[in-house]
Amino acid sequence: MIQTKSQTERLVLFGAGALAREILVVLPRLHTIGRDIEFVGCLVDPDVAAADRLHDRPISRNIDDFAGDDTLRFVVALGEPQARARAVERLRSIGARFASIIDPAVLIGASSRVCEGSIILGHASITADALLGAHVLVNPGTTIAHDNQIADFATLSPGVHLAGHVTVDEGAFLGTGASVIPGVRIGAHALVGAGAVVIRDVLPGCTVVGNPARILDRE
Repeated sequence: MIQTKSQTERLVLFGAGALAREILVVLPRLHTIGRDIEFVGCLVDPDVAAADRLHDRPISRNIDDFAGDDTLRFVVALGEPQARARAVERLRSIGARFASIIDPAVLIGASSRVCEGSIILGHASITADALLGAHVLVNPGTTIAHDNQIADFATLSPGVHLAGHVTVDEGAFLGTGASVIPGVRIGAHALVGAGAVVIRDVLPGCTVVGNPARILDRE
């Protein structure tokens, strides 16, 4: 019996820091389940301090190096939501097509959906009827319960726990170990501090900290 070899994806990472290295750790594990990905190289902004290579692949500062190549797929390896959104906009200007990276150790319910460009790292859990938008970052140890809605460019840091029917709006950032009770909404571009316990809605653009979470005092 002749086995058909799976088509190899050619991956470019926008970013060359810690998140890029975490993604590269996932690639061999994806290979074991039949998804073959060739790491082509990295792209960074011209003013970013970075080495010339990552894992023996080039790091470019010129977006035009990747223009016009329909075989490439891009993942934005930047943890900060606004930086990720800016990078996606730049990549769209050259007609880039995006891939998602989901560690095989992640548990995702069959009724949940993850949109393009998202990154979900090991031992995260997504249960039933959750929707993750485009270019969402979910870090290890995060739990996303039933009927959650996670909008584009949101970042969930390691160990975030979302109960059922939670909404996280576009570009919000939840710090390490933050927890959110059922039915709460985290507004667009809000910041939830590490270890915060959110028991009421967070308005767009607000920063909340503590247990229970409260708006950060401003001097």
